[in-house]
Amino acid sequence: MLEFSKAASRLDQVSPSGLRAFFDLGAQLAAKGVDVISLGLGDLDLPLPKIIEKALISAIKQGCIRYTSNKGIPELRLAIAERYNDTFGLKYAWDEEVLVTVGALEGLLDIMLGLLNPGDRVLIQEPAFGYFQHQATLAGAEVEQIPLTPRFDLDVDRFAEALSQRKTRMIVINSPCNPTGSIASRSKVLKLVELARDHGCLVVSDEAYEFLRYDGKAHTCAAEACQDNVIIVNSFSKAFIMTGLRLGYVVAPAALLKPIAQIHQYNTACAAAPIQEAAAVALRDSKAMNAFIKRNLRVLNERRKTAIEHFVKIPGLTLPYKPLGAFYLFPNCKGTGLNGYDFATKVLNEAGVIVIPGDNFGSSFSDYIRISYSSAPSSRLLEAASRIKHLAGH
Repeated sequence: MLEFSKAASRLDQVSPSGLRAFFDLGAQLAAKGVDVISLGLGDLDLPLPKIIEKALISAIKQGCIRYTSNKGIPELRLAIAERYNDTFGLKYAWDEEVLVTVGALEGLLDIMLGLLNPGDRVLIQEPAFGYFQHQATLAGAEVEQIPLTPRFDLDVDRFAEALSQRKTRMIVINSPCNPTGSIASRSKVLKLVELARDHGCLVVSDEAYEFLRYDGKAHTCAAEACQDNVIIVNSFSKAFIMTGLRLGYVVAPAALLKPIAQIHQYNTACAAAPIQEAAAVALRDSKAMNAFIKRNLRVLNERRKTAIEHFVKIPGLTLPYKPLGAFYLFPNCKGTGLNGYDFATKVLNEAGVIVIPGDNFGSSFSDYIRISYSSAPSSRLLEAASRIKHLAGH
């Protein structure tokens, strides 16, 4: 290989996205005429809410296509701050403690690069979205995964033991959880934040699935325990059906947000202006926002029930936890005689169904797969389960 074509050495510690790899393989099969059912990416096939569609078109027509403030338009940051005050009783200064980002992923990378030094220790719940670990590693941190309980709740005792062993800079948690669909117990979220504070440790709480909860489950914002050491990452992607429009935000005390915003400055100029304008309109109209979230939840809940009912009937699959949030199932496939990667490869190549191997979410979960029901109507979920069940019977 020519010397100038070598990748940066920081990439030696991270692997390409396994999620995208299966999506690309599925696209190749589809290009050959295979009827591929994608239960892979956490995308949504539901329509963009009309209030956002109209506001987005209006913003473009009115010429809102220029650079905005690096941190985001004041109207949106103010609306975000007001929502946290109204919903959780948390007071954030819109001008110093709210940062609008190009999706939650950009916000997470800004956090890692802005607050971590090489050699810093980071504890991440396991299983979790694999990007947490890779982003911390790119920042030079040393990552340790802390297993959740058997029912995928936070194991505060394990975190406490890890914190007592060595100085820790940051803990990363995620509820509702990708990939399990689990929702952390309120008492455990609050206890973990307080424990981290006692150890001088930051808590980064990814709450991108905040609005996707079923059976009356409530959401706990990690900052409700205390705001001093907590950084909240959230997104408009899931609740507002805006995955491809890329809009997220970070909420944190001013002293923590300052270095995050500085990295953001060098990462991107700003989130797209028309999308910011549209999100601000939606947040200000809480009645309309709640109505379309409720409507979308009804659709997703129907799919959730269909997925649970039919995928657990597939020989060799077991579901240790009935998901109450997000839009994922995380079954164990060990009973099929295959690990997650081999099972996912087999069902893609032989049944035309995309699922994601569990080791993308933690090295301890190689016998699991993640199934997303976010962009598959119930009829397609039934078809996918039928194909896999037929395959398992041969």
